[in-house]
Amino acid sequence: MKYSVLDAIACPECGGQLQVEVFEEINISGSRDAMAAGPCTEYCGRNGIRPQQAPDVEANCEACRSHEILSGVLKCACGMWYPVIRGVPRLLPKELESSSMFYYPGFFEKYEGVLPALQREQKAEVEKGLEVKGKEDTIYRFTYEWNEFKDYDDDNFSIGIGPIGDDFFQGKRVLDAGCGAGRHSRAARRHGAREVYAMDLSNAVDAAFENTVSDGSINVVQGDIFHPPFKRGAFDLIYSLWALPHTHNPPQGFHALVPCLNSSGSIVVYLYNSQRWLSYKILGLMRKITLKLPNPAVRLIALALGTIDYGLLIKPYALLSKFAPVKAVLDKVTPSHIRLYSTRSFKTCHTDWMDRLFYPYVHYYSRVDADLWLRREKFAEKSILTLGSHGLIVRGTGLA
Repeated sequence: MKYSVLDAIACPECGGQLQVEVFEEINISGSRDAMAAGPCTEYCGRNGIRPQQAPDVEANCEACRSHEILSGVLKCACGMWYPVIRGVPRLLPKELESSSMFYYPGFFEKYEGVLPALQREQKAEVEKGLEVKGKEDTIYRFTYEWNEFKDYDDDNFSIGIGPIGDDFFQGKRVLDAGCGAGRHSRAARRHGAREVYAMDLSNAVDAAFENTVSDGSINVVQGDIFHPPFKRGAFDLIYSLWALPHTHNPPQGFHALVPCLNSSGSIVVYLYNSQRWLSYKILGLMRKITLKLPNPAVRLIALALGTIDYGLLIKPYALLSKFAPVKAVLDKVTPSHIRLYSTRSFKTCHTDWMDRLFYPYVHYYSRVDADLWLRREKFAEKSILTLGSHGLIVRGTGLA
């Protein structure tokens, strides 16, 4: 975590300004594009001041951004506090705060003497072991997948974000809501984003931090879409690709993110199209079984299904479709997902089968549903792009 992160983050409980107490930090230099994000505008975390209140203070932004806080604690005036573990601020809401204690007991043992007092009931809950339900189950599943597959690099960003102009990302501060291992955050930077905040509910943020630490303008944050730990109006662009439908209430999550946009900002979300109802019904029945199984077992099932799917359907289509007359006939009878995956690797097929079997929540929507979301927020510009029978790209720009 860089000191500059304090310019955008806020207490997820009250929205207050956070301050940091550092336990361990390192200096990272080399390939980091330290000044791409520019100076802080709301709060200088290194000096603990608002820049406009002390314009004569030497900010020394380049040196500041070369520092990475590995361990520490973020404190709010409301009494809430949040740990910084393995370089990532863990800004989970109060209902999930014991999650960090469960997954990172070593941090709390090491710094118990300097951390704010822990509540006894929290300690007791961790000692008994967490019952993985709802959001905790989502943390459990996503943590496993994106740390096991942290090198997954299928470049589907252009599919998820939809058609964009050359300047769509240029110079913008961006939030990647549901970042997984961070590959879309890196893509946003390649498209010209000035600064990217990569947020995920799960400990996939560990993989995201490892994958993006060389870029000084990507900031990884653990947080909840329903309690986004950011200041109002902090972002020029928010996107959530293949993540929002895996929450317990996607419309609520969408509306929770919108206040983090500035008045001219845009939000883009990828939703699953409800047209393929039969396929979704079958997958729902399969998940009733797989959600009861441990992660490694589901991984093996996904491997088997991916092998059948890729070996018997996708690869043969890819080979035969090289011949134009054959392709013209095949395209009339071949399901869209086979045509789509014919340009992807087996690893992509395997990982996506894990997606289908892994998560406790999967929701599907129509264009009418998505239009209601946009109308509620009263965006000046609205668009919904249909991708075959499998996806919807929903975009809103400009808040009234």
